[in-house]
Amino acid sequence: MLNTIRALEQIQRIDLEIKAVHDEEKNFIEEIEKLTSEIKKEQDSFSKLSAEHEELKNAVHEIDEKIRESTERVSKDEKRLNSIKNDKELNALSKEITNANKTKKQGEQEKTSLNSKLDDKKASLDAKEACLKEKSERLVQLTNELDGKRNSWKEILVEKNTLRDSVKEGVKPEILKKYELIKTKRGGLGIVLVQKEICQGCFMHIPPQVYIQLKKGLDELMSCPHCHRILYVENQNQLEAV
Repeated sequence: MLNTIRALEQIQRIDLEIKAVHDEEKNFIEEIEKLTSEIKKEQDSFSKLSAEHEELKNAVHEIDEKIRESTERVSKDEKRLNSIKNDKELNALSKEITNANKTKKQGEQEKTSLNSKLDDKKASLDAKEACLKEKSERLVQLTNELDGKRNSWKEILVEKNTLRDSVKEGVKPEILKKYELIKTKRGGLGIVLVQKEICQGCFMHIPPQVYIQLKKGLDELMSCPHCHRILYVENQNQLEAV
């Protein structure tokens, strides 16, 4: 049974190494998918900001046109002052000039306010563009890294699976099946060490009699009564097990 435990230990080490490769690939893929989603949101936000920025520019252009028209009206009306023949016409023309100047002043105030908003929007656009560039560069980097690692991972997995197939030949099918079932249910750990009467899988104390049996090295598998993982102990003859 000692050889079986050693074989199961080795199989588990190989399984954990295989899992580490799959987990690393999964992490890369998840990060790429997350980044891709973030970039899509940033692009949508950038498009919205661009549209708002363009609307503000158009509004400023319209106000510029209004200011220009008011300025021309004032200039034209002021030139007519010398040709006025009576007070009635003078009062009417003065009122037109006053209204035109008022419109011009209001336009200038609106333009100042819009220009401030335009500057803020441009700053937001620049920040969003920089963020998009950074995320896009990171995405390219991750994608290239993933492509570069896949061949290496493939070689590692072939090597590990070949070794696993070789090692499992020394384990009875029913024992291997039990290990596989426990490993699937218990987070990838089917066999665990016991130290100071504590299962290193669930960190619960095992009954003293179970620990004594483990130390004796009986010819049967012993399992943790709490997490049901296969147990083994070390120290006596390097490894004494069930």
